[in-house]
Amino acid sequence: MRRLIPVISFLILASTAFWGILQYAKIQEDLKKQTSVKAQTIKICTDLQSNILDEIGKEFYAETGFQIEIIRMTAEQLGSNGHQGIGEADIFLTSQTNLEELKKNKALRSYSSESTDTALEQFKDFEGTWTGIWLDPIVFVVNKEFAARHSLLNYNWNNIMTSPQIRLSMTDFIAADMAEDLLLSMAEHFGITEALYLLSEGNSHIVQYGKYLSTPSRMAGMGKCDIGISSYNEAMRAQKENLPLQIMYPTDGTSWYLYGIGLSADSKEPELGQKLMNWLLTPTHYKKVMQDNGCYFIYVNDSTLPADTNGNPLNYWELEKKYVDEGKKILLNEWIEQVRFRRIS
Repeated sequence: MRRLIPVISFLILASTAFWGILQYAKIQEDLKKQTSVKAQTIKICTDLQSNILDEIGKEFYAETGFQIEIIRMTAEQLGSNGHQGIGEADIFLTSQTNLEELKKNKALRSYSSESTDTALEQFKDFEGTWTGIWLDPIVFVVNKEFAARHSLLNYNWNNIMTSPQIRLSMTDFIAADMAEDLLLSMAEHFGITEALYLLSEGNSHIVQYGKYLSTPSRMAGMGKCDIGISSYNEAMRAQKENLPLQIMYPTDGTSWYLYGIGLSADSKEPELGQKLMNWLLTPTHYKKVMQDNGCYFIYVNDSTLPADTNGNPLNYWELEKKYVDEGKKILLNEWIEQVRFRRIS
């Protein structure tokens, strides 16, 4: 029996060592798997030039372990299939106009989920090829002194555009895509004749057409105009600079510029893009990051926007935004000739 004790002890030690080796191997395999998951990268193709996606990417990585690789292109490249030379993207993030072009070029694949389903119909493609995530509506940015003197003013489009005593500022329609989008939206909502009439009436008391989207809200805050016709994002930025202004929502509704996302038809791992898409459609994940970096969009899947100073909610025009290039050109030329540089005989 005594002779067996060393043998038994050896077997116990050997078994313990073998079990330890197996456990170590299992731990290493688990770590390898985790590292592999964390190393996975989602390629997002966009024409947004700000660094906000870099900051969002950090938050996404911290929550999910997936990295984001940002491929930046121009709007023209996106619209002309220029993205095909960059390799395989998993997801596109760009304006509604560019997403429609990508759809036309069969660069997107359909996708729906609980997150996409809660987006309102007018803010997504009916075939599911893209879904809106961020809205930037047009608002009236009012100088505080003017607002105090005209406390009973109804801030609707007709009153603002046809009252010659109100000094206005707006971004020139030829200066930026978002500014041009307002012209197109007004033509769709009011009709071309009525839209050009309102713009012509407003032209007589516009103190300055801005070259930048930020100009109208800043001019209102500095008292250089009474009301700036501005995007909500730029209005909020000016307000955060403590400029004396108030943001008023047009009481008869307003235009909006939309940024959205769509899954790439060329992605070999579409589930990666789906993961990011659903995450972006849940703004509680990253809303604070956006605001901390000076981005104040309204989120398609967020209902927390408060009423304006007068207690009016933000209402959006029902728009399809199916604008063709030739029609855009004709309308822009009509505005230039009949409004912007109209000759008074």
